[in-house]
Amino acid sequence: MDNRIVAALMADYARMQALNEQEEARRREEIQTRHPDLHALIQQRHSMIMQSVRSGLTGAAEDPEAKMADYNRRIAALLKEKGYPDNYLDPVCRCPLCRDTGYVYRQSIRVPCDCLKKAYQQALADNGGDVQGEQTFENFDETRFPDEPLPQTDVTQREYMRLVRDKCREYAALLPTGGRQNLLLHGGSGLGKTYLLNCIGNAARQRGVDVLYVTAYDLLMALKNAYFSRSGESAQEYFDATLLLIDDLGMEPLMEGITVEQIYNLLNSRMVRGLYTAVSSNLSRTELEKKYTERISSRLLDTRTGLAIPFRGKDIRLIRP
Repeated sequence: MDNRIVAALMADYARMQALNEQEEARRREEIQTRHPDLHALIQQRHSMIMQSVRSGLTGAAEDPEAKMADYNRRIAALLKEKGYPDNYLDPVCRCPLCRDTGYVYRQSIRVPCDCLKKAYQQALADNGGDVQGEQTFENFDETRFPDEPLPQTDVTQREYMRLVRDKCREYAALLPTGGRQNLLLHGGSGLGKTYLLNCIGNAARQRGVDVLYVTAYDLLMALKNAYFSRSGESAQEYFDATLLLIDDLGMEPLMEGITVEQIYNLLNSRMVRGLYTAVSSNLSRTELEKKYTERISSRLLDTRTGLAIPFRGKDIRLIRP
C-alpha cells in the first residue's frame, strides 16, 4: 500500500474516532440531564461491574452474567420507553468490525479491516493512483497497435490485442466465483499489460469484487517486512483480497531465501483458498521458469488453474502517432 494514502486515511479514522467520542459523551449527558431514573440505573450497572471485579480479586466473585443481562434488559427497555433506540448508549462507530480504527485482529495478527481496504481503493481511484479509473475495457483503444502482421503470422498486432482484450474481459466477467484462478500477462515492455491489468481490476471492482493492486517490488517488501517483523506488522491483505493484481513481476530484487519462498507461499495460499490472482511480467515463459524455479512458474503456467497470455509485437510507446 502507498504509505501516504494510508497515512491520510488513518488521519480520517482518527478524526472519526474523535467525533464518535464526542457523540457518545453528548448522549450520556443528555440521558443524565433529561432522564435521571435511567442514569441511576446505568450507574447501578457500573457499580455492579466494579463490585464484581473487586470480588474477583479477593476470590469471592459471583457470576455476574445474569445480573449484567438483567441490567442490560432493563436499560434497553427504559430507553425504548423514552423514545430512544435500545442501542442508543452503545459505542458509536461507522464500522462495527474495527470500531473505526481501520484494523482488526485475525489469529492475533493485526490486519487492515475491509472498510480500510475499500477506502484505500477508492482513494487510489480518486487520486489517479495505480488502478486508474480511466483504464477500462470500454476505453481500450485498439488503434494504438500497429495494423501489421506479427512476425511469422498473418495476424496483425491490432487483431491479436483485440483477442487478448477479450480474454481479459472474460476473466474479469467470471469473478468472483467462476473461471480460472490465475492469469499471467507476460511479454515485452510497452505492449499494454499494465493497462489491461487495470482494466480487469476496474471491471471487477464495479461488480463489487474486493480488488487490491500492488507492484511486485512493493509486494516483496511488504512480505519481507512482515516475515521479519517483531512488532506485529502484517501483509495479510495480500492473502485475503478476492482479486490481487501484481504488476511487473520480475522487477523486484531476487533475495536468497526470501523472494521465491515468500511469493510461492502467497500464490499457493491464495490458490488453496480459491482466490484470484492476475500478474503482469516483462519476462518470457523461459525467463520466468529460470528466475522463479518450478515452484512459482508452475502456479502461474498451469493451464488447469490459470491462463497465460503472451504479449507480442512492437512497443507502442516507441511508435509515433
